[in-house]
Amino acid sequence: MSDITVAIPGVASADSNADITSANAELVLIAAGVFPAGVALQMFSTDQSYTMPAVNIAQTQMGVDGKMVSGYLPSIYSVSIMLQAASPSRFFLSTLWEAMTSNRCVYACGLVCTLPSVGQRFVWSNGVLKSGVIVPAGGKVLGATTWSFDFETFESVRI
Repeated sequence: MSDITVAIPGVASADSNADITSANAELVLIAAGVFPAGVALQMFSTDQSYTMPAVNIAQTQMGVDGKMVSGYLPSIYSVSIMLQAASPSRFFLSTLWEAMTSNRCVYACGLVCTLPSVGQRFVWSNGVLKSGVIVPAGGKVLGATTWSFDFETFESVRI
């Protein structure tokens, strides 16, 4: 007996790659000297949990004769994390901010993002907290806070 597959328009099959939810994403932040074992971040912003902007990997120039030259360009990997005003993870990020401010130094950070829906893990290493919104904006409800990090290295692995 053979298996029969019936395609229903607008409905993804169970074995397709249609699951792109970020609801099951896990982010763990490590900060040497502050929380070296890492802390799981939770209670993200309504529309976004983290972002990583485009990374330039080449520098290009055009000569006066119309010939282009290019070269590989190492870049910083920036990541921003957005948290609800009531997120318990704000405590950890505020603690890191306060440690940097009172000790006038930076703490080495790492970030691990696991995305089961697409079977990938992203690992950022040798970074620092670069900026943060310490106080949530006051409105009808308190606004989300954004915390930005810069990292030296980035790795993507299949899980």
